[in-house]
Amino acid sequence: MKILGLIKDKLTDSVIEKVSNFLGEHPENISLALDKAIPTVLGGIIQNTTTEESAGKVMDVLKDGGHTGEILDDLPQLLSNFDKTQLLITIGTNIFNHFLGNKSNGLVETISSLSNIRKTSASSLVGLATPLVLGALGKVITKEGMGVSGLMKLLNEQRDTVLAALPPAVINKLVTKEEPVSKKTAKEQAKEKKKEKEKDANPNPNTGGGAAVWIPWILLALVLIAILFYVFKYKKEQDAQQANLPAVDSTAIGLPDTTFTATPTDSVSITTPVETPEPKPVETKVEEKKADLLKVVEKPTTNTSTTTSANNVVLSDALQNNASWIALTNLNFRSGSAEISNKGDVNDLVKFLKNNSKARITIAGGSQSSGGTLGEDRAYALREVLLERGVRESQIDIQSKTVSDIDAKITVKVKK
Repeated sequence: MKILGLIKDKLTDSVIEKVSNFLGEHPENISLALDKAIPTVLGGIIQNTTTEESAGKVMDVLKDGGHTGEILDDLPQLLSNFDKTQLLITIGTNIFNHFLGNKSNGLVETISSLSNIRKTSASSLVGLATPLVLGALGKVITKEGMGVSGLMKLLNEQRDTVLAALPPAVINKLVTKEEPVSKKTAKEQAKEKKKEKEKDANPNPNTGGGAAVWIPWILLALVLIAILFYVFKYKKEQDAQQANLPAVDSTAIGLPDTTFTATPTDSVSITTPVETPEPKPVETKVEEKKADLLKVVEKPTTNTSTTTSANNVVLSDALQNNASWIALTNLNFRSGSAEISNKGDVNDLVKFLKNNSKARITIAGGSQSSGGTLGEDRAYALREVLLERGVRESQIDIQSKTVSDIDAKITVKVKK
């Protein structure tokens, strides 16, 4: 039985139109994208089912998730409910990332480019296609009473059909195998290191010895040169200090005499009482003005640092203790765009997610980015920044629907 044909029969014009309205894309482009997304998901499952152990894991996913094929019959009604559709896409995206791992992002980008739809829409379509594929597999397995070996046989029968349905660009991303290449490289490196050690241990007699023979002598010579340099420099400084000692002593003796002779001059300046009162108030006023100016300058600096540290404390506390939506007020974007202009709050998010490996966050747009798909685009922009800084992809979920009651451009919710 062909799994792709079973799913395609359920993708009626009505279903395509509902998906098109949900994602805000042209129906023809949605149809093209689904033609690539569904075999991509099935191909990823086939790639990960090469042994009985891996096939057993797929069977567990089918049973634990309740994938019995009912979703295929209820698809039109399901797509009429926004919340159920979004939940289905979120669950499917997580399963797709589990099966495809690091390949998932590249596959989504390729499907987006080939179908002329946004990357966010391609990601949602892959998330929607995953439960459809699992539902079709579960329906056949339940109907035929298959076990793990039957599942492996069924998936192997789909291999040629899947390859025929996919364009070369998607196949190249899907079937790329990195492990054999890395193992071969490691083996070659081990051989090269072994050869180098043998060369060092058995130098060529015609050259008078290997590197291990003459390198220690060069190092010893450099150490001796350094010691001689510092000894010479230290001796020169001592000679200079001894030469300057008499001059310093004579000046020190002469200074007290000058001070004592200046005393009568001070007594003469004190005997002019009429002139002294006039400059005093002027100097006092100038000093008071300087003090006032310093107070004015210092106040905003203190307030700014206090406010900044307070904001950091509030965000870190919210991430640790809050399960509701949190506004990232220090994360800014260019007007009407998903391009980040200020990455404030990103460091706190990265630190929190790395310190709490089991924690997950959901990212969504806020009330300041609720027009069209701007909120979702901004959510994916923040996701890319977090991934670049080492956060695991499994810790991040995206919600396309904006959180209209939060006054911010972007919001997050923590799931522990």
